Amino acid sequence: MIKKIAAAATAGTIAWAGISAVDNTTRDDSGAIVQSGDLGAFVTKVGDCLNGLPTGNQSTIDVLKGVPCSDAHHWQVVHKENISLANFDQAAVDNEAKNVCDNALNSLVNSLSESKFNEYKSAVSTTLQPTSESWAHEDRVVDCLLGSDTQTFFTSIFDQSK
Repeated sequence: MIKKIAAAATAGTIAWAGISAVDNTTRDDSGAIVQSGDLGAFVTKVGDCLNGLPTGNQSTIDVLKGVPCSDAHHWQVVHKENISLANFDQAAVDNEAKNVCDNALNSLVNSLSESKFNEYKSAVSTTLQPTSESWAHEDRVVDCLLGSDTQTFFTSIFDQSK
């Protein structure tokens, strides 16, 4: 199955290739990643910190690297939500994914402390969203990510104490 990444701050899209259900990270009892490992598109969780989003001309990816949020990372899953379209239409999926993530990110930004806002003020958003192939396998989940290909983060955006 394929899961697409649609970047809000960059042109083009990137597709997930393969089944992408692997989770070779180690998680604590709360579900937070405590040891890095490969992480597939269909097993990400809100709060997961990630490296390895495709950049440049790369158009497909099988897995990302899930890392503890205290380790250097570029992206974090900040929201997941099912979209409610009856049928797959790429433009409609793109639009609904954008709306879902814009609403989630607006809410998140409004809840940030001043120091956390300043830490993430240059971050951009991107989405992992269904493709026609994954839709045929009942995939309706949009993952909203916040981060940067060029900026490195060392905390979770949800950790308000830092």
